Amino acid sequence: MLNAAKPTLLPLFIEFGQSFIEFGQSFIEFGQSFIEFGQSFIEFGQSFIEFGQSFIEFGQSFIEFGQSFIEFGQPPRIHGK
Repeated sequence: MLNAAKPTLLPLFIEFGQSFIEFGQSFIEFGQSFIEFGQSFIEFGQSFIEFGQSFIEFGQSFIEFGQSFIEFGQPPRIHGK
């Protein structure tokens, strides 16, 4: 009785397996799109980091410029007093 049922069930098992394969492939494609989306955020973040670093460098140059004005404005120091 089982041998008679096997030939009719095989196509169903093949279709069922193929649907699982297609389902898995759609998950892989979905995951890859998330990876690409994340990589674009990483690139966007790196540009923000570089932008922030340029502001830090700009601020440091202002600090150095201000310190030179302070040093220039101080009266000369007399050693020994």
